[in-house]
Amino acid sequence: MELSKLERYYLSNQLRILEALYPNEADELAVQREAVEQGYSFVYDMGMDHILDGNDAMTPEESKEVWEVMDMFLSIDQTIQELKLKDLHKEYFTRFRGYDGNNESKLMGFAAFTVERLGRFTHLPLKEELYFNSHMPMRQIYERMLIEWRKIDYQHRFPMRKEDLMKVLEAAAHPESRN
Repeated sequence: MELSKLERYYLSNQLRILEALYPNEADELAVQREAVEQGYSFVYDMGMDHILDGNDAMTPEESKEVWEVMDMFLSIDQTIQELKLKDLHKEYFTRFRGYDGNNESKLMGFAAFTVERLGRFTHLPLKEELYFNSHMPMRQIYERMLIEWRKIDYQHRFPMRKEDLMKVLEAAAHPESRN
């Protein structure tokens, strides 16, 4: 990371303020500040592991995709409730299962952030309460389900017709695995 002298000056001042505000972290912050002041650019990133960028940062498109998936699962749940098909909840893909913590971690993190911090989708039916790690890749499965869900006219998604619900749920299975 390259910083101009002025940017380093601002960052140094910010780190000095943080040192005073957080005495328990002052030593670590002082090391970061010294690296910035001395121009040790190789060390700049050391204290910024929690600041995501590049492929690790969520794009607006990815964020919208996660929310659309969550909307779809609200629709699935509402349809199951309205049509009194409660036995369907025993099926694997009738509840939002989260995303894979190893391969889809930014999507998993955003889903958790959406529910826990933004307070959105709080009534989303989850596999386990406030548990967003599916322990298996889910994005492709959700994408297949979304293709079918998007075919439904928006006014008929909440709730769906039984036929539409079944098409969405059947799309979860890989095409090669379907009967």
